[in-house]
Amino acid sequence: MKLKALGLTALAVAAAALVAACGGGGGDGAAAAQSDVQLSGVAATGLALASAPVEVKCASGTGTVTTDAAGTYTVTVANGALPCIVKVTGTAADGTTVTLHSLAQGTGSTAVANVTPLTEMILARAVGTLPADLFANFGTGTAVTAEAVAHASTDILTALGTAANVDLSGIDPFKTSLVAATTANPTCGNDYDKLLDQLGTVVSAATLPQVVSQIASTTGSGAPTTLNEVVANVSKGTLAGCAQALSGKYRIVDYVGASDVVDIDFKAGLVNGSIPISPSSQACEFDVMGTVPTTVVIGPAGAGVTRDTERAGFIFPVQSHNLASVTGKWEFLESGVEEASFNNTARHWIGEMTIAADGKIGVCDYNVMQNDFSAGCLPDTDEAATIAAQADGTFKLQYGDAATSVYGFRAPSGELTLFGTNNPTGSLEPEVLKTNFVLTRAQAPKPAAVGSISKYWDVVQSVTVNSSGATVLDSDGQIIFSASAPARNQTVVTATTETSVTRKLTSSGSDNGRVDTLTFDSPIQGMRSRPQGVDTSTGTSIPYSAVFIRALPGAGISVALDNRTNAHFMSYTVARP
Repeated sequence: MKLKALGLTALAVAAAALVAACGGGGGDGAAAAQSDVQLSGVAATGLALASAPVEVKCASGTGTVTTDAAGTYTVTVANGALPCIVKVTGTAADGTTVTLHSLAQGTGSTAVANVTPLTEMILARAVGTLPADLFANFGTGTAVTAEAVAHASTDILTALGTAANVDLSGIDPFKTSLVAATTANPTCGNDYDKLLDQLGTVVSAATLPQVVSQIASTTGSGAPTTLNEVVANVSKGTLAGCAQALSGKYRIVDYVGASDVVDIDFKAGLVNGSIPISPSSQACEFDVMGTVPTTVVIGPAGAGVTRDTERAGFIFPVQSHNLASVTGKWEFLESGVEEASFNNTARHWIGEMTIAADGKIGVCDYNVMQNDFSAGCLPDTDEAATIAAQADGTFKLQYGDAATSVYGFRAPSGELTLFGTNNPTGSLEPEVLKTNFVLTRAQAPKPAAVGSISKYWDVVQSVTVNSSGATVLDSDGQIIFSASAPARNQTVVTATTETSVTRKLTSSGSDNGRVDTLTFDSPIQGMRSRPQGVDTSTGTSIPYSAVFIRALPGAGISVALDNRTNAHFMSYTVARP
């Protein structure tokens, strides 16, 4: 597909007439000094992003302005120099808050940069990361070439035409004249605007963040999903009533480490082309009606938890990541069942990993099984650890003699979580270490205001142990696993401080009215704990001991560990609508 070169002078005249008809203006319109850069364009999703704040970062200089009623902006960057990146945050026609980015390139003193879902998708394809990250790091060595943007434009427009039947071949998304419909005059949009309307029927404002994150994973050789596949999957739609649950490839990592990739087609209602999906009355929840029925719940970032009667696990869209994206300090949490030589003990590990640019890893551990964190994180000097990126965008973690698999999930907000397994085949053989682990970046607590309501699913994964803490085996010598059905819970915050939050369970059920307190940065920084205690509303004992909770940043998922000797469990909490 060849992009058409358009005459900007004639288009500018036509645009001026159309903007006037839509009731818009052109910003401040002041002539830029020779040492200044003047940027202009229109921000729209098919409807103008009116009265929306605009932020501009250039190779030299910054600027801010607000769009007018027609989504038009003009901003002068004093002592500026191209290229410049533009960020606009506004409200789409369906009420969704959207943040979009665009790029202005060249060498002159003026440039045009429309800001649309198309430019957002193109930048993700061009740089292989979220446009928000490009904006945040712009001017600090992060660069995107004109050639990369041109190739990405062709790729995106071609994929939308081929896989989604949206013909955008006649436009340059960044520079073609755009006149957006407005709330006051919804029919005044020009042809470009109408194409954005058509695009919106495939990629809605609500699904755009997930789509952009997946597009970013298609850049580079060995990407696990092609751009055409991403767009085709978007065309297959989402789970009804759940915009963040996109059709496509998902990876599952369950409690014993079993890993698999499944292909979900919500439009057809099938997994892997043949296994039926049964939607639930609860939004973002569905059942997979396979040989072993499985319930799936999806959180606000498009990742969630799976559960059958025996085991629970994580589920998240397949993505590709490189070594540079995982360097730095991580906090890890591991859970599962040890080998028979360690008495099939169900246990947890909590510690830290620091990944260097060359892939070498420093590891330390806390004494979590004895609930003793007083000695701090003790360095593991017995075994060397390294991590290496694989061709398919996953990672191989070598820890001593053991090689484990690690998979990344980048939430639409940009936060990255790493999921790993010591047992990707899901073997239950006695001498196999059957664990999964999750790595997160350090995070600060965010106390909620009194009266705040949280809705979520709870799924509890347990292993049957005796009174001494030894794992119980069935008559066939197999470990007895049990995973609870997702409980639809809800709490309200009744008290909060800088270091804790007290919540009351307001869901129906035997625990309704239970009150508990979470302490932040306990027992270590970045974690929360819930001690054993008494429900002050009923006087009954809370059925938990010391529970250590870690949130997965940006994912809407938390995991918790309970260390009681006779009730070892790992629980998963997923935010629900």
